[in-house]
Amino acid sequence: MKQILLILSTIVMIPASQGEETPTPLFQTRTLYAPGHFGNSYEVMSRFEMWDLLEEAKFWGFNEYSDWFDTIDCADPFIDKHYNLAGALWDRKKENLRTAQVLGFARVLVITPNHVFLDQVRPEIEATKEGRIFGQLLCPSITEGREIILKNYRNLFEDLSKFGVHLNALAFCPYDYGGCACDKCAPWILTFAELTKEIHQIALESHPGIEARFIGWWWTPEEHQQFAEWADREAPGWAKAMALHIPYGKTGVADVPLPKGCERHAFVHIGYGDVSSDRDIYGHLGPVCAAARIAETVKNLRSEGVTGWMAYSEGVFDDVNKALLAGLSSGVYNSAREILETYAERYFHADTENRSEWASWLTVFGRPFDVDLAQSRKVFSVLTEGIDSKNWRLKQWALKLKMLELNSKIEASEGWTDSDFNLAEEYWRTKDELRREVWGLGPQRHVLADRFKRPSWAGDWEKARVLQKN
Repeated sequence: MKQILLILSTIVMIPASQGEETPTPLFQTRTLYAPGHFGNSYEVMSRFEMWDLLEEAKFWGFNEYSDWFDTIDCADPFIDKHYNLAGALWDRKKENLRTAQVLGFARVLVITPNHVFLDQVRPEIEATKEGRIFGQLLCPSITEGREIILKNYRNLFEDLSKFGVHLNALAFCPYDYGGCACDKCAPWILTFAELTKEIHQIALESHPGIEARFIGWWWTPEEHQQFAEWADREAPGWAKAMALHIPYGKTGVADVPLPKGCERHAFVHIGYGDVSSDRDIYGHLGPVCAAARIAETVKNLRSEGVTGWMAYSEGVFDDVNKALLAGLSSGVYNSAREILETYAERYFHADTENRSEWASWLTVFGRPFDVDLAQSRKVFSVLTEGIDSKNWRLKQWALKLKMLELNSKIEASEGWTDSDFNLAEEYWRTKDELRREVWGLGPQRHVLADRFKRPSWAGDWEKARVLQKN
């Protein structure tokens, strides 16, 4: 039965008319990077939910799936006799990678080399930290530290192989979490390069043919130069691709040197709208839509000679942006608007009469604080009449609109009366409803937590609430 469903999903993946040739994708490599960590969607989703999500990702045009075993707060699952957090997370990642394999995705594991398990960090082998360098880090220039790092990856690679998962590529990232600022590791990018070469050799033992790729997140131009020179001298042809970091608010990659034969890829952040915002990112204000930014990004990446990308996703809140980036890159759709119309038709039961209105309604949320909320509410009420309220994709947009309405009322207030406190409580309750009832999330950590990316009024509200209690 599962094979029949897989065949059917393949048949409907490309919405081309009968007799037409399948369009040629604009980018050869279209990777959904969905790290399960920090309490996000991918950390809590069941394997069946992940199956459904990846089927939809395939429909829109993704052809690779990637995850990262973020070991923060985790003890080594290969020596822990109890089934704790690390074991549960790793088992879920194995299942997700196997699901991706069954569905026909290439599998990519992101590696932050010297980020280790919590119970492995000791003062005498710990990395030196500063600036970009933080996390549970060991110094790879200390023999014992390096041995622990290499053993960790041998365990992961061999366990995946035993589980029936074959990895196609490793994507190495030096920072967030990673690095060591000690004198022996300087310059870090070259110590990182040598360490990743060793890790890749270990991976080849259980995953023959696996490629070495790199993620340019937080690299400096000088580090790109150093790495390119090192690779051409010490490992010619080894680095297959570099996913270059696109800074917030930008829509293209920097012109930095790459090793000879290394493909220019892009690391595309799909977790915010058309403009960079500290308040509407990572799902803090609900789902996001970046129709203009993503269309411009695809256009620019093509002109810059980029041949592939990784879509950095922190949860299902960026579902529309997944469709936009993969759809525009697939060669199937001619515009972001066409994708939004198709999205509305597929998930919101839109028809030929209102699919265009849906596209317009979604598009303006690229700049959420400029939305005419009264008009948006009026249109939304008409468009959603009679639609099943259990539709999570629709429900998240309904709650975003409500949060924006409440936020606008609170910002317009000049003090903290009882009615203002009631509005704030309703705002937080609405956010709770979004996280718990729609997305099914647990405790949020790191940048996903409520202490970050807060509403403009949150600080004053906290102070006033303390005074109110006193």
